[in-house]
Amino acid sequence: MLTQSIADKIHSKVAGLVGQPLSVTDVNGTILATSDPRVDESADIQAIPWAIGLAHDNSTIGYVVLSREMPNHQEIAPLIQSISELILHQSLLIERLPHQEERLDKFIYDLVTGSLTDFATISAEARLFDIDFELPRLALVVNVDDPVLTGEIRDISDRELRISRYKFGLNRGLNSYYTATTSNVVAYLGHNSFCILKELGEEDMTTSLERFKRSTGTLYGILKGEIKQPITIGVGNYHPGIEGLRQSYDEALSAIELGSQNWDDNRVYHIDDFGVVAPLLSGVDESNSYFSRELLDKLSTHEHVNETLESFFSNNMALTQTANELGIHRNTLVYRLERITEALDLDPRVFEDAVQIKLAMLFARFVEQNQK
Repeated sequence: MLTQSIADKIHSKVAGLVGQPLSVTDVNGTILATSDPRVDESADIQAIPWAIGLAHDNSTIGYVVLSREMPNHQEIAPLIQSISELILHQSLLIERLPHQEERLDKFIYDLVTGSLTDFATISAEARLFDIDFELPRLALVVNVDDPVLTGEIRDISDRELRISRYKFGLNRGLNSYYTATTSNVVAYLGHNSFCILKELGEEDMTTSLERFKRSTGTLYGILKGEIKQPITIGVGNYHPGIEGLRQSYDEALSAIELGSQNWDDNRVYHIDDFGVVAPLLSGVDESNSYFSRELLDKLSTHEHVNETLESFFSNNMALTQTANELGIHRNTLVYRLERITEALDLDPRVFEDAVQIKLAMLFARFVEQNQK
């Protein structure tokens, strides 16, 4: 559709080239922009043989109407038409881009949350956005700590601009690092959350996954540099098919939520960081409850275990701060932690092991409260 703003752009550009008043009309001859004082609200296009038609998608949608026919009209008309249609097409593309981006965001949101289940609809939407779901992918969730997105600062225009810029930055960061796998999808899911459907490539999947997992720390630094805001990332595993992609998204969401709640923001959490505790994320059942009891039963014969671990974790695994809080010598704390390591075969001083221990403690407490 030829809008007022696009007509103004065409008029401004062409008027400087032809040296005479002109008008830009819609397909029915309604004047949208003019510098010709003789015209009214509309022009009789059929009565003006030198009116220059403007086409889009094989249809005429408007005209450039000069105030008089130029002596070299046959030569100048194609030039005016080319310039006008270039402005038209570029302007329409820019106007449609935000709506296309919003539609992509909604499609990915509906896809990963399970709202969209019809495979034919998924396939049609995927073709529209040139997304190949035959390629193996896993999901990442990126939370951006930006007060404009979280609503602490209300500025709608700035918010839209930031969302677009963050999506661009995430895409650029991914493609600059993973140069061989650039068919990635980045979508905004609302609030301060973005989803990345990361292409893994078509080589051996075990090799691809291991390589990707080793690179997440570097990726975190690259994406944080692109976004220029504090970010927290959750990473899921690869599972085949659309349902597998949803499972990967759920894992990424669980990883980012558990990591942020129990540790800190501003880092990357892979679902595998939670080790053997990862199955607990599926909910409370007898096997999960058994795992948690079995892990903590190994510590039941050791004194001061809960007190030591709770203090150690609440002090972000800092030995000196924990020892001071407990009122014990630092070496005594080290001894207790070593005894815990021997009993569990998990070292609370190693982040990945500490996550498993802490989540087992939280899960055991949750089960105990539910059974009261």
